[in-house]
Amino acid sequence: MLRALSLLVLSAAFLVAPATTTAATPFKTIKISEGTDMQVTVSPDRKTILADIQGLIYAIPFSGGEAKQLTQPIQEASHPGWSAKGDLVVLQSYAGGTFHIWTMKPDGSALKQVTTGHGDDREPSISRDGTTIAFASDRAFKGSYDIWTVRTDGSGLKQVTNSPADEYEPSWSPDGKQIAFVSGTGIQGREIASIDLASGQRHTIVAIDPGKGRLEAPSFSPDGSKISYTRFEGQGLFVNAGYLTVSPLANSATPLYVSKSSDAFPFPATWLSNSELVYTGNGKILRADIDASKETCIPFTAEIHSIRPVYIHKHYDFDEQSKHAIKGIYAPALSPDGKQVAFVALNQLYLMTIGQKPMAITDDSFYKQGPIFSADGKWLAYVSDRGGIENIYLHDMSQKDSSVDRRVAPSESAQIMPAWSPDGKMIAFQDQTGGTLLADVATGKISPLAPSTFFPGRASFAPNGKTVAIATIHPYTKRFREGTSDILTVDLATKATKFYSPAPYESVTTRTEDGPIYAPNGKEIALVFRDLLYTMPVDVDGHPSGPAVQLNDETTDAPTWSGDSAHLLYLSNGKLRLIDRATKKVTPVAVDLSYSQAKPSQKLLIHAGRFWKGKGAEELRDVDILITDNRITSVSPHSATPPAGVTRTIEASNSTVMPGLFENHVHADSDNGIYYGDRMGRLWLAYGITELRGLADNAYRAVEHKEAYLSGAATGPRIFNTGEAVDGERVYYPMMIATTSEAQLHREFDRLHALDFDFVKLYVRLPYAWAKEGIDYAHTQMGVETASHYLLPAVALGEDGMSHISATARTGWAYSRSFTGHSYEDVTQLMVDSRMWTISTTFSQAPYADDPGMASDPRQKIAPPWENKRLRTAIETATHADPAAALAHLKDEESTVKKVFDSGGLILAGTDSPLDIPATSLHINLRAQVKYGGLKPWQALETVTYLPAKAFGLSEDLGTLEPGRLADLIIVAGNPLENIDDAARVECVAKNGKLQSVSSVMAPFGKSAIGEDICPTH
Repeated sequence: MLRALSLLVLSAAFLVAPATTTAATPFKTIKISEGTDMQVTVSPDRKTILADIQGLIYAIPFSGGEAKQLTQPIQEASHPGWSAKGDLVVLQSYAGGTFHIWTMKPDGSALKQVTTGHGDDREPSISRDGTTIAFASDRAFKGSYDIWTVRTDGSGLKQVTNSPADEYEPSWSPDGKQIAFVSGTGIQGREIASIDLASGQRHTIVAIDPGKGRLEAPSFSPDGSKISYTRFEGQGLFVNAGYLTVSPLANSATPLYVSKSSDAFPFPATWLSNSELVYTGNGKILRADIDASKETCIPFTAEIHSIRPVYIHKHYDFDEQSKHAIKGIYAPALSPDGKQVAFVALNQLYLMTIGQKPMAITDDSFYKQGPIFSADGKWLAYVSDRGGIENIYLHDMSQKDSSVDRRVAPSESAQIMPAWSPDGKMIAFQDQTGGTLLADVATGKISPLAPSTFFPGRASFAPNGKTVAIATIHPYTKRFREGTSDILTVDLATKATKFYSPAPYESVTTRTEDGPIYAPNGKEIALVFRDLLYTMPVDVDGHPSGPAVQLNDETTDAPTWSGDSAHLLYLSNGKLRLIDRATKKVTPVAVDLSYSQAKPSQKLLIHAGRFWKGKGAEELRDVDILITDNRITSVSPHSATPPAGVTRTIEASNSTVMPGLFENHVHADSDNGIYYGDRMGRLWLAYGITELRGLADNAYRAVEHKEAYLSGAATGPRIFNTGEAVDGERVYYPMMIATTSEAQLHREFDRLHALDFDFVKLYVRLPYAWAKEGIDYAHTQMGVETASHYLLPAVALGEDGMSHISATARTGWAYSRSFTGHSYEDVTQLMVDSRMWTISTTFSQAPYADDPGMASDPRQKIAPPWENKRLRTAIETATHADPAAALAHLKDEESTVKKVFDSGGLILAGTDSPLDIPATSLHINLRAQVKYGGLKPWQALETVTYLPAKAFGLSEDLGTLEPGRLADLIIVAGNPLENIDDAARVECVAKNGKLQSVSSVMAPFGKSAIGEDICPTH
């Protein structure tokens, strides 16, 4: 954990400038006059408003005017509340990596931390006498938020409520005898209740049907006769409306006042008198007169300082064909005798005798994953989708021919991460639901082992066969999804489960191949946390029984044991290592395996009826595109006489040739993507997606896939990827690194560098001070871009982009989009003037109603059956549900897209697939930009062609079809510049000059004739 107080001495210069750059860094001051999810408090003398605008606290004259910035970005201050005497301001701050309660003077000086610890302390409210702060916290660690109080000097910490419900957003009564708060399950505030501090008696003030909406942010009137709160209507990712509501305590069922604003923000109003209050909504600071039923706006302007750093971008040589040592050694497994290693690389399963060259066991185009030896060393279990779905296969170690390998338990459900029982009779695995199952090796019968959890890691059997251990998520509360990746033990006989932490408040590094894994001698488990290799002692039944012990001091992944428990094999920054358990001596294990970038040797001529280069409104007709090897040589009017030396001619006179599409936000090697196998890359290509921007994946799986695609060993798009996202102490997804120290932070950066990633993702619980270090490291050491979910630090600390217009935020709300789905002038102004890029990931399935045939499209044969079912369900829901609310939210996002686009901002289209439906959802996004955002088709298409290439520094090679550019292109039926739907009618696709029909791409998983008449397989 950071020492939060140390942040206060950092200079303003550090806060706005990177440590080092390779050229002058442009600074810019951006002036805004609206605020999205802005919160305010008013001084008792009614002279000053303190406003939280974009995570910075400003002082504004009460009558309106120019705002003065009081806090800095890495102080992460929000939720200001003024004491009645006017001498103290209470606030919450995330400085240090956990939410805590702080105080400061009204001028922003004398910042002081009040609470400490690993619990999140939020939403402070100071008593009228100025002595005590009420706040919401999960610090009891019993699965919910409760109301607590503490004196302003940090003493007298006391828990006020302790029910199983989540209780939050406290507000003091004027006499200090009661505290009002929200009570509910998770974020669904069902009621506003109060508690009498003397008696502990609770009273419901106002309630709402949770099926119709939720309540937030109570605030008592000065005489205690009324209470204000925000009432939200609707459910789901975004609600339909939010209203500041005032009710009398005597009869709260009949509101006295409902705000004019239909987008009231989820923060407590400040009462000026018993009939006047100040609140925020619709991007404004609003003064409401209840008696007169009148509202006036308090105008303001605020300045935010922006950096757009200049640095040398990573160089890509898309033409060189020299040999490169592999780094994508995926899931290596040590044989029981300690002499051999099985692993996946370049899309094949390899077996390597240590000290010798690896030998491929398989030789096919299908996906492989998860090799693991039986305890006697006679069998190797692994995953392949050569039968159509990822299933477990058994390889007899006495045989060389893998074609005779048999499926253990043939299934139409996925089977990944196999784990042998000690007696070799059972294999545990996970399916696409997150369930952990058992397969009987002799009979193939499948039975449940553990309930579904959110993307669990590979299971491991205790040597006595009684217990299985799995890494899985252990959330702190229902209100916020984050927690720790803990060790879950399952009793095979009773199915009883119990969580164990590798250390208090810490996590197994990732929930993939990082353990826990039992030592065969039954004395301990190995696991990775803090990015290092540790062991923990276990009792006779396999339950952790003592503290973890560190074995090495280098970044570690994917440990496996030798059969005598004397050695552990693991990965470190793309290299294999063998450690002696007793002496801790580490021995490098060389892997003599390399690849080179595939590049066709050809002179290909495409005659196109229509041609769009990927930029602008101009369309050419009847042109010839000449491709030499992997690059475009010329684009010229069609000639009946082809150029000399043409080796292949494609006649597409009734079709449109255009650049392949960038899918700008994917997780190809995590989440649902781990169940697709070879289908994933093919599905994207079949829908015209030739470039992927990966934004957080299992590191070695991602590197292996990239190397396989580059070498031609697997079929898929050109991918620019990253490894696991760097996160704070609490995590949610399996591919987020829970970072708890400066040393670990820099080990993780060094790991990303060593594995040659193209991007650094900084996730939602990483404090801004550490994000700043990540930004500087990515720019100066790796030459790659960074992004997060936040406008800050993207704007103020020099980050390159924002990976969504809005998404999960540690605050519980987003400064870029309100709960009702609106983004105001501050957001669009910052996006445009900062010159960062922003990805629109709509997550809206309502437009599927316009094209129900998508579910029966022949290309859907590539999708796994459960994913096609997800698409069919989305279409069915969109077709029969009332679309009004969903379309309203979609229109709001597309309005932001259009404003940014029209103002020259860098707006890109993405999907967050496979969280959203892969491939089709990108086309839904493009259609929504046109139908609901008002963009012209060519403008929408630029968000997946020219603009991404510009944003990512790739425009010399990609994004447009011009001489010298790479031949990543698609041939589509119809004319997408007239009808955006036609962009999905892909007939043929070329990546790096290799042109294939969609039929050819589909072939391993489904038959069709799409594109065969234009690009016949040869």
